[in-house]
Amino acid sequence: MDTVTESLQASVEESLLRARSLLAEDDLRAAAGELEAALARARENPYKVEFRTHVELGLTLAEIYLEEDAVQKAREVLDERAAFAEKIFQIMQISGTTEQKREASGGRIQIRDRARQVALLGTQAPEISVKDWILGEPATLESLRGRVVLLEFWATWCKPCQAMFGKLKKLDEEYRSRGLEVIALTRHYFAYRGTADSQAEELELMRKTVAEHGVEFRVGVAESEATQELYGATGMPTLCLIDRRGHVRYAHFGGGDDPKLSEALRRCLDEQV
Repeated sequence: MDTVTESLQASVEESLLRARSLLAEDDLRAAAGELEAALARARENPYKVEFRTHVELGLTLAEIYLEEDAVQKAREVLDERAAFAEKIFQIMQISGTTEQKREASGGRIQIRDRARQVALLGTQAPEISVKDWILGEPATLESLRGRVVLLEFWATWCKPCQAMFGKLKKLDEEYRSRGLEVIALTRHYFAYRGTADSQAEELELMRKTVAEHGVEFRVGVAESEATQELYGATGMPTLCLIDRRGHVRYAHFGGGDDPKLSEALRRCLDEQV
């Protein structure tokens, strides 16, 4: 790494550190200004800043914009960083080392999915496509209009997803009477495009997992990865909150402990169509 590259990388990393300190002090505007300046420097010499730093800059700045209710600005920075990540990914497929390819792929997915999640905010939620219902009566988002839907994407092999079931069960028990509908959506992974027997075996594993956690809300198996991609849910668990009018109010990867989710859920339940 040459002197110019080292200097620029260090400068951008220092800006990230200062922005985190400012965020800890709840100074969103100063933190955003710090990151905006750092991103401008990174754009001028994009290949002299580490790829992971590009991704971190975009994600952190977008979250600040969302805190400021500047959703369009968050969308713009995520879309721009996602396009850059796609470019780096394509370059690494041709000339990168195994480690560089892995890093480019992971960063590309991370920022692409966040861009898709933020793009959904305030819009009509994409309809879900379910092949099999493991638990609960078949439903569509359209048929649940007038109720608040908490949609979770999960997989049997995802440990955080196992922990999530208890949280979702508690929310279901507490708020179902107020209009909350929880839907846990998975798909075939081990037996994707496999034989009928292999898919039946994986379906049985899904049923066993659900039974072990004492789940009583709807659990479906999607037709394919298409719905997951629409919701930017490659990482799991991913949660999406849909209000009584069918609009997305929250979408994020994580474990369900986000105060923003709790606040959005409270507001959605209090609203009447």
